[in-house]
Amino acid sequence: MKNVKVILISVALCATVFANQRIAALGGDEGFWSGDRANVASFPATINDHAFVELDGVGDAGGVDATILWGDATKWGFNFDGDDANSWFNIMWGSNGMGLSVSYIANDMGGTDDPSGFHVAYGKNFDWGELGVGFKSGTGDEHNGTWSNDASEYWANWRSSMDAWVFDTAKASFVMTDDGGDGSTMTLGFDMFTHLDAGGADVLFGLGTEYSSWSGAGDASGSSMTLPSATIAVEAALTDWATVRAFASHTYMFSCDAGEDCTDDASQASDNSSDWGFGLGFDWGQVNLDMSIGTDLFTDPMSFITGQDHGLGLADGAVTLSYTF
Repeated sequence: MKNVKVILISVALCATVFANQRIAALGGDEGFWSGDRANVASFPATINDHAFVELDGVGDAGGVDATILWGDATKWGFNFDGDDANSWFNIMWGSNGMGLSVSYIANDMGGTDDPSGFHVAYGKNFDWGELGVGFKSGTGDEHNGTWSNDASEYWANWRSSMDAWVFDTAKASFVMTDDGGDGSTMTLGFDMFTHLDAGGADVLFGLGTEYSSWSGAGDASGSSMTLPSATIAVEAALTDWATVRAFASHTYMFSCDAGEDCTDDASQASDNSSDWGFGLGFDWGQVNLDMSIGTDLFTDPMSFITGQDHGLGLADGAVTLSYTF
């Protein structure tokens, strides 16, 4: 699976900036949390649902990602990636249930070390569900030591209600990439999930599957399927202004046809895997502060209580500050 990882990185051109630490502390998939601002990236029609200023990556030496979205009947927005000095513009528009974002990265002074390209994303709500589609294109990315041309990516996301077993909602995704050289990928994903009301807590339970295929130079090609990919997350109110969050996820590789890349090797990108995380949120009316925290806060709480550790186990940039209006 190493090839897949390299190919996907090589076409990550002018990605729209909508990450936040609430979603990171709940598993990293905004599609499970339809009301969150991060859905603007995968379902652009949700541009119409929000008005906010958001700073993500506060404390990160690389820079802060900033987003502003405003308007009433018509929405306008702008954002930029603090880690990418070549971002030229990234604008958003929303009206009548539709959303559109357009971004562009300009190659720095014509050099070959930096990519240039654009990203267009469109979303609309239909009777049969929410739809988001996008296209990325660019040149100048380095791939396996050579310069690729005309790298591209097509993607689509769908989400709608679905009554199946204990689940009430489903979502699907499709991504196809071409690195402009010998590498290409195709990924299909499908998840069913539900939110359980546990009094002062919102508990997410989701199950899904994903199929991936890829090709590259020589015999660097193959396919794999994960089944199931399970996610459990909880968001619980401690007080009327403080929230604790946590998630655990597990992915099982059901099948793989990729020769040595299917072996249980830590260097591979898509073997059976588990993940977990924690976070805190503080809500002061229109002002919100969300952070991802390390496990040290739970395994050694006395260090924090006595003031021996002032970092709360935070990684650099693991804070999102937002103001809604």
